[in-house]
Amino acid sequence: MASYTAGNGSQNSDRDLPPAEVDPAGGKRLMGHPPGLFLLFFVEMWERFSYYGMRGLLVLYLIKELNPAADTGLFTKEIINPGRQWSEGQANTLYGWYTGLAYLFPVVGGILADKFIGTHRSMVLGGLLIALGHIVLALSGFGEMASNDTGMSIFIGGLALIILGTGHFKPCVSTMVGQLYRAGDPARDGGFSIFYMGINLGAFLCAFVCGTLGQQVGWHWGFGSAAVGMIAGLVMYMIGRPMLLRGIGLPPAGKPNISILLFLVSCAIAAGVGFAYKAGAFASMNEGMAWLQKPERAILAYVIVYGGLAVVVGACAWFVLIQRPGDKGPTASIFLFMLFNAFFWIAFEQAGSTMNVFAERSTDRHVFGYEFPATWFQSVNAGLIFLFAPLFAWLWLSLGRRRMNPTQPMKIAWGLILLGLGFIFMVMGAMGNKDGTLVSPWWLFGAYFLHTMGELCLSPTGLSYVTKAAPVRFVALLMGIWFISSFIANLGGGLIAAQVEAVERGEITMPWSFGGRADFYMLFVVTSIGAGVVVMVFTPLLKKLLRSQTD
Repeated sequence: MASYTAGNGSQNSDRDLPPAEVDPAGGKRLMGHPPGLFLLFFVEMWERFSYYGMRGLLVLYLIKELNPAADTGLFTKEIINPGRQWSEGQANTLYGWYTGLAYLFPVVGGILADKFIGTHRSMVLGGLLIALGHIVLALSGFGEMASNDTGMSIFIGGLALIILGTGHFKPCVSTMVGQLYRAGDPARDGGFSIFYMGINLGAFLCAFVCGTLGQQVGWHWGFGSAAVGMIAGLVMYMIGRPMLLRGIGLPPAGKPNISILLFLVSCAIAAGVGFAYKAGAFASMNEGMAWLQKPERAILAYVIVYGGLAVVVGACAWFVLIQRPGDKGPTASIFLFMLFNAFFWIAFEQAGSTMNVFAERSTDRHVFGYEFPATWFQSVNAGLIFLFAPLFAWLWLSLGRRRMNPTQPMKIAWGLILLGLGFIFMVMGAMGNKDGTLVSPWWLFGAYFLHTMGELCLSPTGLSYVTKAAPVRFVALLMGIWFISSFIANLGGGLIAAQVEAVERGEITMPWSFGGRADFYMLFVVTSIGAGVVVMVFTPLLKKLLRSQTD
């Protein structure tokens, strides 16, 4: 996922604008925008470079053999690059928790920034934690730690540092972009579009550096290179801030600087997570889940799952009912859109897990005699967004001038349907791979192309819609809930991906039978297109729930 929903949300909210007298650049503009925008562009580019660079390596590193046969590398003739020899299910479960928590902790980080330390200190704190986390990942591969439990415990602690750092960094950089513009500035939306391009530029470049180093030189070289990217972004920020971002991101008046305390607490939490893994706490959790999944305990599992869903639905219904009459419909529509947003990202996040493994194990990656790393496929989505985002922006504006711009429900519907159609390519590719034959990379390219088109229909309007449709007194709360829904979606995507081997072996049966992984990918064809059709059918009802200005 090369999008960045926090930024999209900020572009339509004036709540975080600076006081009228704050003008960091003294009225100067570069290409019609405050020069500070371009500094934040590069800072965010490097942060996304580090995040997506490590994300693309995570599952592949975990499932690689402890003692692999010699590989032909890019920089050395023969290398041994051992992984952790986890099952794919275990690796995908950790991937789901990692990506999910990276969306959950920004809710906490945003509150701490607003109430205590300000967005400037929060962003620096987050960047330092992220860089330190990547360094810890790199160090966990030294010597015997590359294959023992101590090294893996250190690795888990490094992941925790990155999650906590992302929590501080993620909600602040986009808020600072919003603070560069005064209320009503017509350049504001264009500024966020430029910022969005920086995000995807970082996500595009990372696979060619982190991915290549990780897979063809050594996993921990890849993890370490991600740290270099984050440090580069921080250095640029600290040099440029006094000139370009003066007065932006300051803490609330009278609040003590607790940044160092938060840094130390974050390090202690990450160390605690690493020790918990070493002590077997994670294994105990997995055993508890396995105990609950046994057939004789199916009733208890159903009570827990459906009881939890009933509580969530009841809480949402209660929240809608307590709203003022004019706010009930828009609030209800937000919860419905969160549901379908979760459907989208559960399927889309297969990119870093099951689709990443398909690229590694099932795809012919030879071009002119050179076998390129599987992680390079992780750049396809970001590259396509970089190319097509301006086209989609022009399309929506052009359709809007003709009063033909699709409503929010229709954009969500098309996003889901395009996502499902993309998984048809994965079904076809997996069918061709049933006998172990490596298949054409064009199956993955076709899937990623349609997934990206779906993302461009659905993603850029998510938090933007919340800021417009939510009751004013509950905007911050609903934006936080939106992030929580993203946490659930990313975690759910990982947990579903953890079942891919069971589906492949026939231990979990589906209503269809294409064989192997094709059955697994068909699940997303059915659910994504089905959800999109449901949205289309109920579009007239959903439109009635919206205020006229949000249609």
